[in-house]
Amino acid sequence: MHHLDTHEIVNQLADLTSALTTETDHIRLLDRIILGCMYLTNSDGGTLYTRNEENDNELHFTILHNRSLGIHRKPRDMPTVEIYNSQKQASNLVVVQTFVQRETINITDAYSSDKYDFSGTRKFDKQLNYRSKSFLCVPLVDHEGEIIGVLQLINAMNADNQVIAFPADQQHLVESLASLAATVLTKRRLIDAQRELFESFIKLMGRAIDHKSPVTGKHCEQVPEIAMLLAEAVNESVRNKYADTQFNNQEMYELRIAAWLHDCGKITSPEYIIDKATKLHTMFDRIELLESRFREYKLQLQLDHYRTLHGLSAAEAKLAEKQMEERCSKLDEEIAFLKQSNTGSEFMADEDVDRIRQIAAITWTDNDGNLRQLLTEDETENLCIRKGTLLPSEIQVMRDHIKVTIDMLESLPYPKHLAQVPEIACNHHEHLDGSGYPRGLKGDQISLRARIMCIADIFEALTSPDRPYKKGMLLSQAMNIIGLMVEDDHLDANLFTIFVESGAYLEYANRHMAPRQIDQVDLTTLPGLVQ
Repeated sequence: MHHLDTHEIVNQLADLTSALTTETDHIRLLDRIILGCMYLTNSDGGTLYTRNEENDNELHFTILHNRSLGIHRKPRDMPTVEIYNSQKQASNLVVVQTFVQRETINITDAYSSDKYDFSGTRKFDKQLNYRSKSFLCVPLVDHEGEIIGVLQLINAMNADNQVIAFPADQQHLVESLASLAATVLTKRRLIDAQRELFESFIKLMGRAIDHKSPVTGKHCEQVPEIAMLLAEAVNESVRNKYADTQFNNQEMYELRIAAWLHDCGKITSPEYIIDKATKLHTMFDRIELLESRFREYKLQLQLDHYRTLHGLSAAEAKLAEKQMEERCSKLDEEIAFLKQSNTGSEFMADEDVDRIRQIAAITWTDNDGNLRQLLTEDETENLCIRKGTLLPSEIQVMRDHIKVTIDMLESLPYPKHLAQVPEIACNHHEHLDGSGYPRGLKGDQISLRARIMCIADIFEALTSPDRPYKKGMLLSQAMNIIGLMVEDDHLDANLFTIFVESGAYLEYANRHMAPRQIDQVDLTTLPGLVQ
C-alpha cells in the first residue's frame, strides 16, 4: 500500500499553507489543494464541485483532474449537477448526497454500491475505458457552517498501483484540507462581494451627480468608458512615446475607479450654477422679467403720450406719436439684443458691453411715482459676461468642486492597489503648461493616467448629445477643439495621437453620440497630431 511518512505529509501541508498566503489566484490555489489531496491519498482522480452563486440548486464542476486519463484542466461545457428536482427531492448522486447530508461519504466500490446513483459514472467509464472504484466525497463547509461545495477523490492506490478503499486516517487528512479549500472559497467570495459593493457605491455616487443636473447628462458614467478605451489603446500602441507602456490589470482597475470618482465633489456644487444655461438664469431665466419690464416701460411711454395729446395740433400730435413709436421700436430692438446676449454663445465685443450699460442707464417714473430702471445692477453684471454664462465668482464655485473632490478622495483609507486614485481623479483639470487648476501642475507632475483623464473629461463634455440647454456638437468640431488644446500645450499630444489612430474616439462616438453628430473627421488637417 502507498504510504507517506510523517515528513512527507508535513512537507505537503507546509507547501499548501505557504500557498495560502502567497497565491492570489483562488482557482490556482484550489487546484493546488486538490492536487495535494490526490498526492496525500495517492488517488487517481480529484474533482471540486462548488455551489452556483446565481442558482443555489446547482453544483458546478470547478476543477477536474485524472492522472491516468491525463485530464488536468478547469472543465468547460460540463453539465451542472442539480441538487433538488421540482418535487424538492434530492438527487441520489453521491456528490449531491454528500452536500445534502453534510457528511463525508467513503465508498469502497461504486459498482457494488446500490445506495447511490452511479449511472453517470458508468457512462463516463464506458466512454473513456476507465474503471471508477473507490470514492471519497467530503463536504466543504465555510466558517458560518454553510456548505459551499464538495471535494471528490476517486481510486486511491496502493504501492503496486492497485485500487483500494480510502483509509480512515487519510479521510481525516482530506477533511482538514477540504476545510482549507472552504476557507479559500469563502475568502474569495467575501472579497468579491466587498469589491462589488464598493464599485456599486462609487457608481451610485457618480449617477447621483449625473441625475442632479440635466446639463451633465451621463458624464460621470461615460468618462470612465473613454478613459478605459484610451488606456487600452495605449496598451496596444506600438509607436510613439508610449509604445512600451503597459498598464497591468490592477492599474487599469485603479484608473476605472478614479474615473468614476473624478467629479465626486460636484455633489456639493449648487444646481443653479451647474444648470446656468443663460447669463440671467437663477432658478429660472430672468430674461422673462426683463421682457415684462420692457413691456411695462412701453406701456408707460404710450400712456404719457396720450396724456400729452390734449391741446396739441394734429401735426404736433402726429409727430409725438411718431416719436413714441420710434422709442417703442427701439426698445423692441434692445430687448432682442439682450435676449441674444443672454445666451452667452458668442464672445462679447466692447461695443456690446457699452450698449448693455447704456440700456441699464434708462430710467422712468411709473404711475405710483417710483423711479424705475430697465436693468438692475446684478442683471447688468450678468449680461456683460464676456464669454459663456458664468460670472467669475460662479466660475470659482464651479472650480471649487475639484477642491471638494480632493478633500473627499484624500480622506479615504485606500488599499495599496488604489493608492493613486486621488492623483488620477483630481488632476483632470490640470494643463501640461501649468495653466490648469487647482494646483497649476506642469509636465511630468501630471501622471500618464491623469493625462488620460484630462482628454476623457473634455471629450465627453464636448461630444455629449443634445441637452436641454445645448445642441450636441459635431464630432469633427470636438476633435478640432481638443487638437487645438494639444497645440496650446494643455493636453498630451502623444496620447491624443493614440486616441485618434486607434479609432477609440470613433468607437465611443458610435456608442454614445447622436447619429447626426457623427461626421467625417479629416485626419489630414486635424491639429495636435504627432507625425
